[in-house]
Amino acid sequence: MDIRRTYMAIVLFSALVVAVESVGVEAALNTFHISSYVVAVVPSIVGGLILITSMPSATRTVVIGLGRRGWVFMLATCTFMGLGVFMWFDAVGRIGASKEAILGGGSSEVLFIVLLSALFLSERLTRVEAAGSAFVLLGVFLVLANADTLSLSIGPGEIEAIASSFLLAVSVVMTAMLLKSHKLTPVSGLELLVSGALLLAIGIPFGFVSWPGAGEFLVLVGLGCFPALGMLAYYAGIPKIGASLTSVLFALNGIMTVGIQLLVVNIVPDAEMILPRSLPLTLLGGLVAFAGIYLLNIGQRTPRPE
Repeated sequence: MDIRRTYMAIVLFSALVVAVESVGVEAALNTFHISSYVVAVVPSIVGGLILITSMPSATRTVVIGLGRRGWVFMLATCTFMGLGVFMWFDAVGRIGASKEAILGGGSSEVLFIVLLSALFLSERLTRVEAAGSAFVLLGVFLVLANADTLSLSIGPGEIEAIASSFLLAVSVVMTAMLLKSHKLTPVSGLELLVSGALLLAIGIPFGFVSWPGAGEFLVLVGLGCFPALGMLAYYAGIPKIGASLTSVLFALNGIMTVGIQLLVVNIVPDAEMILPRSLPLTLLGGLVAFAGIYLLNIGQRTPRPE
């Protein structure tokens, strides 16, 4: 297997890890009744500690090498990431893992990355990218559509899912900039640890943090392995196969999440999973959005006119 295919497989693995994480988060919220804020805090801190303790010397080098301006940039990145993760998990509790995954990382996050590049990097959208953007929006529309009433179903959960994808898209672009001069593992570990610590620092004085019991805390510690694996595998693909192809492959996590959710329901019928109202329409929306993301990828490979 050549290097390109190896890293494509690694990114697909990251999509699978995040899909399992989303379903695990839904179980933590609805079965173990842990607050979404705590689910966003503890696994991030645990995942960050796993990564930075695996490479302590490299982490020390990054901590020192960032400098004052670098740390300001890192804190801004972690703020976007922490808020994005919290809104992602809260949306899972409201609308279910599968619908959130297709609305968020499976479609709109990639669209936001392209639009942010056009806005802040003065990159003009090609016709192919414009067509891809239209497909992504159509896919999101299908996911939101209510087949029974022929109307859009937009509530707090759907709004949170799309808002979280925007915040996470910003953090992805900023992280890609950090990875140009710093190593993958310590950067990923610091981002997870700092984003979780920031949420904790905000949540304690405002009363957002309600600590679970010992059993539930063990569930949260177990969930901490997923963000560590998912971030490492995702960001490993960017320098090897490019951000665009990485995003296209990762977009499959929406469809993967639906499959894992259905598998869990079949194995454990009493599992408290929130399935989409119209599963065929949700899957169709995910496939249409993925087609749009594929067009965005083609458009990014097309030479731009000067």
